[in-house]
Parts: sequence; C-alpha cells; structure tokens
Amino acid sequence: MVMPLCFRKMRLAAIEAILVIAALTVVACSKSQTASKPPAAENVLIAEWSGPYGGVPPFDRVKVEQFKPALEQAMAQSLAEVDKIAASSEAPTFENTIAAMERSGKMMDRVAPVYGVWSSNMSSDKFRAVEQEIEPKLAEFRDKILQNDRLFARIERVYNSRQNAGLTPEQQRLVWDWYTDFVRAGAKLNPDQKAAIARINKQLAELYTKFSNNLLHDEENYALYLTKDQLGGLPESLVQGMGEAASQRGQQGKYAVLNTRSSMEPFLTYSTDRSLREQVWRTYYSRGDNGDQYDNNKIIAEILRLRAERTNLQGYPSFAHRALEKQVAKTPEAAMALMNKIWPA
Repeated sequence: MVMPLCFRKMRLAAIEAILVIAALTVVACSKSQTASKPPAAENVLIAEWSGPYGGVPPFDRVKVEQFKPALEQAMAQSLAEVDKIAASSEAPTFENTIAAMERSGKMMDRVAPVYGVWSSNMSSDKFRAVEQEIEPKLAEFRDKILQNDRLFARIERVYNSRQNAGLTPEQQRLVWDWYTDFVRAGAKLNPDQKAAIARINKQLAELYTKFSNNLLHDEENYALYLTKDQLGGLPESLVQGMGEAASQRGQQGKYAVLNTRSSMEPFLTYSTDRSLREQVWRTYYSRGDNGDQYDNNKIIAEILRLRAERTNLQGYPSFAHRALEKQVAKTPEAAMALMNKIWPA
C-alpha cells in the first residue's frame, strides 16, 4: 500500500524500530564504491536489502542524487501494481484486493524510509532541492491511488461484505482501515471535489517542505559560543560535546550551544545562568519567526487556510476532527477533556 509518508500501513513506531536496527547494523557494513551518477539498475535505494534482520538499508552507499530516480521508479511501479489490482476481472475478495494492496509497493517500502531519514536527520542544501521538487510529485502519487475509482469500488465491495465473508477479526479490521482511509481522502466525492483536494494536497506538500526547510535553515545557521566562565552547572559530558561542536565550526577554545533541541534542552536543564538560558530558549523558539526570507508566518497562515478548505470538502467540522477521527480520542472534545483532566496533576 502507498500512504503518506511511508506509503504503506506501517505505523511510525514500526518504521522507527526498523531504522534503529538498520542504523546499528550498518556500522558493520563495508563501504563500496559507486559511480557518481549510477544508472537506475544500480541504484542502491531500489535494490533488495541484504544483511541480517531480513535485510538493512544501505545507508553507507546512498547518494543524494539517487533519491529522485529511485522515488520516481518506485512510484511508477506502485501505480502499475495498483492499476493491475483495480483492473482485475475477478470478483473482489479480501485476498485479491486488500491483501494484494498490502503486498504492493515493496520498492517504495525500501526507498521511503531511507528518504525519511535523510529528510529528518541528514538534510543538506542538495537534498532539500530534491525534496522541494519531489514532495509535490509524491502528493500527486498518493492521490492517484486514493482517487482511483475502480480500486475504491473493489475495496467498497469487500467492505460491504466483510461480515459475511468468513474473515477473521484482524482481516475485517484491515478492510475497515483501507475503506476508511479512502473515504477520509475523498473517494466518495464528485470529480470536481476530488480535483480540488488533489490541488490542495499538492500545495500543502510544497508548503510543508518549505516550512521544514526554513526551520532547518535557522537551526543550521545559528550557534551561541560561550567561554569557560559561562559554563556554570553544566555536566562535563555536555561541556565536552559543546567544545567539539565549537571546534568543528572553527571556534577552538569556545563552547557552542547549537540551535537544535538536542543542544538546547540539556543547556536549559543544567545552566545556572538565567540570562543565557533565556537567550538560548528565545532563539530556539524563534526559528522561522524572524521576519526574513525564512519566516514561516505567511506559510502557517496558508497551511491553515488550505487545511480548512480541504476538511470542509471532506465533510469535517475542522482539521482537528479529521486528524483525531482514527485516533484513540476520536474527537477534539475528548482530547481536550483528557488534557484538562491530567493538567492539574
């Protein structure tokens, strides 16, 4: 299956577990030489994974220029597999529709988690240029699946007959999950409404990427350099890390507080200098809010407007109602009631 961002019904926790195992294992992998611009057939991102745990991502051999062709090839393959399922002449069943969709998109399963790691943890100017170009294409790709009328017709037939088809409770739940995701995405809307949602999804993909890149810019381009007499309260391990960070930036003999959560939070926790704590805190929470070319205020406003437009088309009172519908809380009211209940404690 192909769903945002991993494009399958893998939950975030499962993906993180896979990536942790992969990251620990790849340290032992030997580095191999690859051409600067390998042909698609040699692209390590789309190749089958090898190694323990059923195979691990080839983190040590990935090149930024491989992402775009790998994602494009994975999208094309996934769409071909989906079209084949949708065009089947057989009566729709759990096996030839739901299970078949679960088995589809294996190439995307390999490419997407690695792409996510680069986006979240290893971003660079070169990668961000790829990301800015590919994210709208990924949005279009998702909509081509979620707005496939023939595919939804098959899923709906399986859904309507699920209680009398001899399915296990787990299979019935999976059918419900697929059907609900398609309906939530607008599968039952008219063509004009679907086109509007596809347009909004593409715009949001562009805005989300720009928003994240603006935050990254403000993280990467600021550091507070301290002298030894400004390190009161800080544990030695943190001081050593700050010293290494400063040295890497050409500031030998000083100590750097980077504009990242992993640097900011321990400094706020241990520093005895209130004025420095305030400076670090305000700088971190001002990312994307400095009135320059990387300011996110207009982007936030446009994101909220587009979300409201989309949720209105999809028949929800608000974005919060749609976002919580499949969660444990189910409604904004229930979520607020829980937070107000635990807040006093």
